[in-house]
Amino acid sequence: MPLRSRRPLVLTTTAALTAVLAASCASPDTAAQNGDTTTITFMGFYGTFQDEFTEHVIKPFEDANPDIKVTYVPIQNSAEVLAKLRASTARPAADVALMDSSVAPTANEEGLFARLDPELVPHLDQLVDEARSKDGFGPGLTLDSLSILYNTEKIDTAPTSWNDLWKDEYRGKLAMPIADTRGVALIIALSDILGTDYQQDIDPAIERLQELAPGVETWQPAPDVYTAVQSGEAGIAVGWNARGQYYKDTSGGVVEPVLPQEGTVTQINTINLVNNTPRAEAAQKFIDYAIGAEAQKAFDEAAYYAPVNQDVELSPEVRERTTASEQQQAHQIPVDWSWITSRYTDWVDRIKQEVIGG
Repeated sequence: MPLRSRRPLVLTTTAALTAVLAASCASPDTAAQNGDTTTITFMGFYGTFQDEFTEHVIKPFEDANPDIKVTYVPIQNSAEVLAKLRASTARPAADVALMDSSVAPTANEEGLFARLDPELVPHLDQLVDEARSKDGFGPGLTLDSLSILYNTEKIDTAPTSWNDLWKDEYRGKLAMPIADTRGVALIIALSDILGTDYQQDIDPAIERLQELAPGVETWQPAPDVYTAVQSGEAGIAVGWNARGQYYKDTSGGVVEPVLPQEGTVTQINTINLVNNTPRAEAAQKFIDYAIGAEAQKAFDEAAYYAPVNQDVELSPEVRERTTASEQQQAHQIPVDWSWITSRYTDWVDRIKQEVIGG
């Protein structure tokens, strides 16, 4: 399949990224009303996600709603969103925030997010089951899956299995940024391979990761794992399929994402209304647009996420590269993210202490 042409990636240094994040988060007053225009702040993932979401969701929304402007605050992960919102409850740092489904319930319980008004967000009725919120909080915005990534110019034998990560030929070439949701998803996948129930005991999966640790080149590639694989700093890694597919295009096929033969784990990012925002109506109008069929199709075609809106039909060539493909759907490892919510922090802490720091 020919690769679609995309604009070249700019390799951002860690220092530059930190400066961008600091500048973007410096003044929540950017979300203040200005005359007849309401400006809302959206806190979302940095890098390629920000670029494509701005182009295919925010700009069309602003064109259709000239009385509302959207300021994008880039963040690195859900833990950062949680920390920023906890520190700004009296004066919220954002109006709308992206957060993965394993962390969002914690924010809901702490009162950081608010329930949506179905009358203001009518597209909730069009969502696929896995993207629906049972309690009325923020719905899913994207569907993705865990993947193995490798550099096609540095790795002679392509990986096909999670077990390949332990091969001697990959030793010293591994990038494993797993002190987050990627590690939690990997524990689930390894538990399935090992024939254990992750809800009963994750010790076998932790022990398996401990065996891998001596062969890991870096646990925290900078600025991110996808750039590390593209540059050759790492030969093989664990990451998310959507970004892997995006980097496959922008790297001219140097980066290659792989669906392991044992299967993978689906992950959901939710889009949430921040509690106590004085701009709740405009914020919910934006959320409604983001989960609507038009925005979902445009964004997912560009960024390789599976749509949460059931009325969206991706082009066949894109669909086959997302978690919506028949192949991926047939290789999904069941996971109860709502159950994992209360164990998430403990699991990540065990990865940090027993695997990375062991």
